Amino acid sequence: MAPGPTHMKWWGWGDEQAEFDISDKPELWPFIRDSVGITGEATRTPAVSFDDISLPPPRTNPAFRAAINTALGGERLSTTKRERLVHAYGKSFRDLWRIRRGIVDAAPDGVIYPENEAEVATLVAAAGDHDVVLIPFGAGSNIAGCVEPAHDESRMVVVLDLRRMDRVLEIDAVSGTARIQAGVMGPHMEQQLNAQGFTLGHFPDSFLFSTLGGWIATRSAGMQSDRYGKIEDMVVALRMVTPRGTIETRTVPRSSNGIDVKHLCIGSEGTLGVITEAIMQVHRIPEVRLPYGYLFPDFEDGVHAIRACVEADCIPTVTRLNDPAKTALSFAYKSAAPPLKALLGKVVKNYLKRVKHFDFSRSALMLNVFEGDRHTCPELHRRVSEIYRRHGGFALGTEPGRSFERGKYDFPYLRDWVMDRNMMADVSETATVWSNLLPLYHSTLSAIETAVRRTGVKPYVGCHVSHAYRTGASLYFTFGCLQQADRGLEQYLYIKKAAEDSFLAGGATLSHHHAVGTEHLPWITEDISPAGVTAVRALKEGLDPRSIMNPGKILPSERPLEAWGLAEPVVSAFDRGGSAG
Repeated sequence: MAPGPTHMKWWGWGDEQAEFDISDKPELWPFIRDSVGITGEATRTPAVSFDDISLPPPRTNPAFRAAINTALGGERLSTTKRERLVHAYGKSFRDLWRIRRGIVDAAPDGVIYPENEAEVATLVAAAGDHDVVLIPFGAGSNIAGCVEPAHDESRMVVVLDLRRMDRVLEIDAVSGTARIQAGVMGPHMEQQLNAQGFTLGHFPDSFLFSTLGGWIATRSAGMQSDRYGKIEDMVVALRMVTPRGTIETRTVPRSSNGIDVKHLCIGSEGTLGVITEAIMQVHRIPEVRLPYGYLFPDFEDGVHAIRACVEADCIPTVTRLNDPAKTALSFAYKSAAPPLKALLGKVVKNYLKRVKHFDFSRSALMLNVFEGDRHTCPELHRRVSEIYRRHGGFALGTEPGRSFERGKYDFPYLRDWVMDRNMMADVSETATVWSNLLPLYHSTLSAIETAVRRTGVKPYVGCHVSHAYRTGASLYFTFGCLQQADRGLEQYLYIKKAAEDSFLAGGATLSHHHAVGTEHLPWITEDISPAGVTAVRALKEGLDPRSIMNPGKILPSERPLEAWGLAEPVVSAFDRGGSAG
């Protein structure tokens, strides 16, 4: 049996040798300590050792195993402890909180690495014949519970890890499309595309540790979605193996052929079948890429400036507006500056305070990336800068944008670092229309802060705007606090519930790009309507009548909050401002 691809560390983010380096960020630890109210030394809470973790005994299905061994020509099912463990969870806070404590109540019984679509079809057919559950798996970076086996599952559960299907098969340079296997990791895909002068332009926070198929299955968004769109805007056609056969959509720019089957597959989270390849819209690598930073007097001014750029049809490739709390974090996150640069920074800060009358406790940092050719990129930069100036924005030059570019994939490592010190850090994101953006921002900020305080600790809550559209934008909230002793998971779920409740009560969506999985199930009926759930259920029953494809995701249970893990007594206790213990 050939070894599988290298996986992320089972207890956190990234390669096993990688960890967050805070040594060159002198202001970060004081900022974190003050934000969450640490007065002395932080309590160390490292993960348990690999040897101290016990997995449930693997379930077996001899008929399935014999069938796939015959069809695939030898033993391909890996059942080692390490393979089962790294495929048991994704990387949500809930996932990491449990696995770091050695809590693994459900794990797959085996893992297979198919090498092509024919093998996927063979495995799906055999699973249907022998009633075996299959979970498609990209790289395991999902934070919505999309890959966790159901705890009440009695059947054998097998993960299909697709990362041996990792090639860009062909590029149509005339049409601007590429046929790409679904298991390719982000960096390897870009390397293959770049070699021929192209890019997909999709760079989510998880880019280093996620796959094309995972992006499609979860309706992912990347940092450059303002220029290139979300992943669903990039998919021209796809292939998905289902228990009822293989869905194949045509490679055409648009069509009028009834209900859009392609979009039934996008966002299906492995519940209908296995996405094996896709025809993706790709772009020539831009001649010029210019990161830039601006500071606005307040968050509201920055929001109005983004909307003005949208209306003027001059939105940059990347637009990320931090609110005051996220702005403070961004400045604390920066590396130590050389003496001359530090002096210049003090001069600029003094000018903004004394001449421009900036209140730095309210100011908002805008980070942009401009792309294009040598003529259009400077012109776009000029137009955007003029709009920003009219809304009070002050140009900070290229360094803030370059700093963001250097560290844009590092924040998951910081989450691991704070979890090692008895803190929680997580995110909740949504999208709404422009007229509702600021009211929703203020109501959700208040809801999360109140929820954290009710658990008995000091909150850090920040937000940034990204992914701007003609009609609205996304809001991406980050929260952190000290974990309550022995009740960190219930505390987290209570805070997460406050965020999601605020989104739905405020007319927004439960998630802009993190998917449903199990993490957002309690709100799915309210988000898409009971009739919408009926439609999804009918689709599931039609394509997967035996429910072998990733069951327990997208479709809610009868008692969703209890199944989610937050019992009513816990909610009531925290609502009263007390410990549920």
